[in-house]
Amino acid sequence: MSDPFHPHFETPVRHSGPSPLALLNRDLAARALPGGELRSVRGFREAWSRICAEDEVTQAVEQGPENAGPLNSHRLVLRTLALMRDLSPDYLRRFLSHADTLLWLDQAQSQSRAKPPAAKPKAARTKK
Repeated sequence: MSDPFHPHFETPVRHSGPSPLALLNRDLAARALPGGELRSVRGFREAWSRICAEDEVTQAVEQGPENAGPLNSHRLVLRTLALMRDLSPDYLRRFLSHADTLLWLDQAQSQSRAKPPAAKPKAARTKK
């Protein structure tokens, strides 16, 4: 008869060789790229990046000026991005990545300029 307050557990059976966790880790390491990233992760990141880039351009084109002249710089940039999206989505993704980096650097530089310089101690006035 078994005691409900003190259950009897069987001792685990020891297998010779690597554990299932070790086998899983070995399998994951074999599938990983030299940089340590899984192929599926890289593929997902690239697909997500492409989708986001295409959505950003589509949204920008939809919000662009309607009655702008043929030489309006905003309209020309939007048209260029739309053509880039259609002709070479990979180039568009890389171009937007560079543009985002430049924008971030510009914002970081403007924030560092916006901070007031440290106050200099005022020199004591002398009477003449």
